[in-house]
Amino acid sequence: MTSITIVEVISGSLILDIVLIILLISAVFNGYRSGLVRSISSIVGLVLGAVAAYFVVPLVGSWVTDAQWRTPAALLSAVVLLAFGLSFGRALGSRMGRRVRKSALGLIDRVSGALFTLIATALTISLLAFSVSALGVPFLSPAIASSTVIRTINLLTPDPVQSWLAEVRSIAVADGLPLIVDVFDGPPPTLPDHAIDNPSVAAAEQSVVRITGNAFACGQNQSGSGFVVAPNRVITNAHVVSGVSDPVVEAQSGQALQGKVVYFDAVVDLAVIAVDGLSAPALAAGTNLTPSSVGVAAGYPFGGPFVANPAAVLAINPLVLEETSSQPGITREVYTLASDIQQGASGGPLLSTNGAVVGVVFAKSANTANVGYALGMSEVKPVIDKSASLDTAVSSGSCVRG
Repeated sequence: MTSITIVEVISGSLILDIVLIILLISAVFNGYRSGLVRSISSIVGLVLGAVAAYFVVPLVGSWVTDAQWRTPAALLSAVVLLAFGLSFGRALGSRMGRRVRKSALGLIDRVSGALFTLIATALTISLLAFSVSALGVPFLSPAIASSTVIRTINLLTPDPVQSWLAEVRSIAVADGLPLIVDVFDGPPPTLPDHAIDNPSVAAAEQSVVRITGNAFACGQNQSGSGFVVAPNRVITNAHVVSGVSDPVVEAQSGQALQGKVVYFDAVVDLAVIAVDGLSAPALAAGTNLTPSSVGVAAGYPFGGPFVANPAAVLAINPLVLEETSSQPGITREVYTLASDIQQGASGGPLLSTNGAVVGVVFAKSANTANVGYALGMSEVKPVIDKSASLDTAVSSGSCVRG
């Protein structure tokens, strides 16, 4: 890691867990004391404040031009919105709950209030944690991602809910996928109708990571995917970390560490991140898939939970791709895929059915649905081969406002 240690991350996540446990216990007692009616009103106000913070935090991060004040301003905005929402809810609930307190349902009301408040507070914690973690702030983001309490809450939250929240929030976060002006000639392809689920692919998916970071020059948070290719080395797209000095890498195991960019090629759109202490194993490098074969496009769409989508190879050949942003007219070996590629999947691996890396997802079609693009192994393999020897931090180029 570059400026923080594993011990610091553990200490930070431990302190955070203690605070969150105290908060949850306090929520139970407060819910019991207030009863269901007053608790519903208070929590609705708190949730409304959390929802507002969910969208406002990344926007504040983009509005504040001074890097020194960007994170404090974002956190302060979250606290103010939460406090306002809670105060509004309590004021409303205090009036509504007076009659219920005098009824025979007092005990039921209190117990129900405790349970409701616990669940609602847990969901609010998850909502805020996702928003703040996506800021990609060194020490803070790893501590949140490593929190046992937050991880447990997320495990109990249905993936569709997390995916929907991530998709909606992507409006305020730069996890954009480059859009390619169509080189695909034909109607939108049919997506593969079956998921690839075998032990080799399942094992490989454990080495696919989420990457977040703050591009201070552009005043924006960035999110993408990546995968482990050597001990403590992760490959992603260059545009995922462009302008980011301290990317945060999160593994499916819950491990979250700060890394440094040690390789950056904006032309091919590949980068390598060195992440000391990363426990996820390296993936094997395979050979290009052939047309009509099916692989797996793995990553974190919209910065949300992990997703593995089947991807049918429509073609693989050298293409001169005209992008709607950055590096127009570059010739690269590229897969054309029939797959549901979304923002945030940038940098994720294209996996074969035996779990080997056979490409890197980097773009989607600007005009045709269900068409994505991945770099072929002639572009990726040379970077994989030298990744283990890369250790010196390099410039991550200039960010592109998204």
